[in-house]
Amino acid sequence: MTATEQEPKTGRTVLPTASRWLTLLLVVFAVLVMSRSMSEGIYDIAFANLALDLSGLVSTVGLVYCVGYGVEVVASIAAGPLLDRGNPKTVLVVAYLVKIGVFVLIGIGSTFLSSHLWAIVVAAATVDLVHHIGEMALFVLLPRILDAKTLVRVQGIGGTIRSASELLSPVVAGLVIALLPGSQALLVAAGLQVLALAVFAGFIAVVARQPGATHPKPAHTPTSDAGTAAEEQPAPLPSRRVVARTLATSPAWRRFLTFHALTVLALSTVILSLLSLMRETLDMSPARAGSFLAFSTIGAIIGGLVVAKAGPEGIYSSLRWATALAGAGTLTAALFGGTQWILAGALILFGLGFTVYLRSAGLLVQLRAPAALLGTWHGLLDAVIRVVSAGAILATGFLFDRFGGRPVYLFFGALLLLTAALWSTFGTQDRQNLGSTPLHPTP
Repeated sequence: MTATEQEPKTGRTVLPTASRWLTLLLVVFAVLVMSRSMSEGIYDIAFANLALDLSGLVSTVGLVYCVGYGVEVVASIAAGPLLDRGNPKTVLVVAYLVKIGVFVLIGIGSTFLSSHLWAIVVAAATVDLVHHIGEMALFVLLPRILDAKTLVRVQGIGGTIRSASELLSPVVAGLVIALLPGSQALLVAAGLQVLALAVFAGFIAVVARQPGATHPKPAHTPTSDAGTAAEEQPAPLPSRRVVARTLATSPAWRRFLTFHALTVLALSTVILSLLSLMRETLDMSPARAGSFLAFSTIGAIIGGLVVAKAGPEGIYSSLRWATALAGAGTLTAALFGGTQWILAGALILFGLGFTVYLRSAGLLVQLRAPAALLGTWHGLLDAVIRVVSAGAILATGFLFDRFGGRPVYLFFGALLLLTAALWSTFGTQDRQNLGSTPLHPTP
């Protein structure tokens, strides 16, 4: 049989193999996200309940979350360079092991740890710290092991599964805490972390079996020529200060950060105050308001699938239309939320825009930041966004009390429409300039 005769057969066999590999990859990643999200939902509620039981004060629950938020900002700044210089896979595995250790230590019934508020606060802060570093490690790792098209699909499916998990995790956490009161619920969180660790190993194994994959050349190649060996030594990575200066002086990245900060400020404030709007402004009961939050999650589930379908080029237009969609949903909820079917539709629109925007913005950073500096680059951007969002969320509470929920939501809805207009000015030249800073490798 000639080579020409064999070629069509080869084409027919390679494509199904690649398709099956992608399907397996997406399924394994979906299980990974599900197990991590369910564990996170359980330990968040378990730590909050422990703090409330020990103190009897709701303010201590806020203290737990506030400290956790603070250590995440520190992690964003400090861990980025470590991820660039180290191995993200190792960092992620260590993060899993530390969380498992903390959960088991408290969950097995340590009277000292589970009966002191400061110990619960420290434990929760430790878990938040290593969890955030693990999230950053995965963020840095994925672009290193996946091509752009596969990365977009993986992140889109991950967004859908995470949203579905957020819908289920409060119910599962409630059942777990009812069956295993106190610190024992953390043992279930530990078990889910063990599962996530095992699935992560499976995910890496599936990636290694990619059809037609080529293994990258090692950075250090043994050689007998000392001069050649010296030439092949990788250049030291720029410091965090140099990266920050580059972000501040690059017009394209400065525009991106400004638009992104304004958008996330509005999105995060709206999503965290939805319950207050429905209860205080729309006069809904706590149970009914809580159930209506599921509609925003339905939109988020759809949003992840939209991102997965869009592909690498689709993420740029998504920044514009997803923000406009979220703004339309916010304004509709504020103006016509008294009609419940309209409110449900508005929440679906907001959840869809919310998820598509955040996933698209994250993918843009993964695909356009310098690969060797992605940890530092992402960490600095993330720290700025978290600080800005925290300030906005704090201020919104006072604005709600002073002016009511409807004016506040009208303001943030208008702000989202404004940022959609700003993103429409982020053109092709800006996209190209994102990849042409002095720290990007020369083509």
